[in-house]
Amino acid sequence: MESLTTWTPDGHGREEACPVLDNLEPDCYCLNLTSLNIPKAVQFCLRDFRQCPIYKRYLEMSEF
Repeated sequence: MESLTTWTPDGHGREEACPVLDNLEPDCYCLNLTSLNIPKAVQFCLRDFRQCPIYKRYLEMSEF
């Protein structure tokens, strides 16, 4: 059975949501929703995940 993904292409060659949402890191903004993290979760988890420092660290770790 294929694994489900939480993100899909948006039709413009970009993804809608961060692929890390499929395998959450403990420090992901969406796991620690506070008044300070909600804007970050919306910006990074659902829009500009390639600019997210957590996503960038995830990419660096997956290269090893």
